[in-house]
Amino acid sequence: MEEIMQTIMLHIEAIVLQFGYVGIFLATVIESTFVPIPAEVTMIPAGILVAKGELNYWITLMASTAGVIVGSIINYFVGLKFGRTLVVRYGKYVMLKEHHLHSTEMFFKRYGRAAVFLGRLLLGVKHYIAFVAGVAKMNFQLFTIYTSFGALIWMLILLQAGYMSHTEGGTGNSALHQIQTIVMIVIGVSLVAWLVKKKLMNHHK
Repeated sequence: MEEIMQTIMLHIEAIVLQFGYVGIFLATVIESTFVPIPAEVTMIPAGILVAKGELNYWITLMASTAGVIVGSIINYFVGLKFGRTLVVRYGKYVMLKEHHLHSTEMFFKRYGRAAVFLGRLLLGVKHYIAFVAGVAKMNFQLFTIYTSFGALIWMLILLQAGYMSHTEGGTGNSALHQIQTIVMIVIGVSLVAWLVKKKLMNHHK
C-alpha cells in the first residue's frame, strides 16, 4: 500500500511540476468548490517540490491561497443565487447530499462568522462552508476576510507537511497528521477561551 501511495505521489508531483504555479492555482480553485478532492493531493507534492528547490515556497503559498479564495467565492455566489434548491436537485452529481449541507449549516449557526474561518480547517466542512455562507447571505467582505485567513493557514499547513515529509524523510500523511493535531488543539483551546469570555461578559451584563 505504501508503495502505491508513493507512486501516486510521484505522478502528482510530476503534474504539479509540469504546470507550476498556474497548475497549483487551478487545482486549489477546483478543490475549493464542491468537487470532493482534498487539497492534500496537490499541496503535499507541492511542498516536496519546494523542499527540492523546484518551486518557491512563498509563491506556492500565494498561488494556492488565491486558488482557495477564488473557489470559495464561486461557492459563495452559487449559494447566494441558487440556495438549497441546487443541492436538492443536483447535489448528488458532485457527491453533495442534503445531510452534508444540514450539518454544515448547524456548524455555521453555532459559530457564526467564525465558522467560515474554522470551516476551512475542518474535514467534512471545508467544501461546503462557503456555499452555506452564501445561502445565509453573509456579508461578502467579511466572508472574504475570514475565508482568506482560513485559506492561508490551511495551505501553509499542507505546504509545510509536504516540505517536512521530504526534509525529514517521513511521509506527507504522517507530517500532516502531526500538524493537524497541533492545529486542532489550538482551535479547541481558542474556542473554549472564547466561550468562557462570552459567558462571563453575559454574566456581568
